[in-house]
Amino acid sequence: MDYKKFITFIKNDFEKSNSKYPSIKFFRSDIMLIFIWFWTLEKMYNKEDLNIEQLIEDIPRGFGSRPTIFKFINLAIKKKYMLKINDPKDKRKFKLKLSHDCILEFESWAKGYRGF
Repeated sequence: MDYKKFITFIKNDFEKSNSKYPSIKFFRSDIMLIFIWFWTLEKMYNKEDLNIEQLIEDIPRGFGSRPTIFKFINLAIKKKYMLKINDPKDKRKFKLKLSHDCILEFESWAKGYRGF
């Protein structure tokens, strides 16, 4: 691997993708949001339910408190990058889902990493 080329690519990606993809910029703005983003993407592509309680359990303890996690989830929902959906079986539970636009931005942005 040409590491210098890769570093240049990553550096340029941060400059370009932050203006081109608002959801990418949002999720890369904090380590907690990065984890939430990767977790929801992984669950989605594995066709698994995205349960808020499971997300809280999966986040390493040092990343943030339960209120902080909820704050970031609610911010993502407010910006319409994530959707909070009532569980049809248990109205006390909620599932998370990335918005369609957020998924399209991720898939478009990820194409730039081909070959690395």
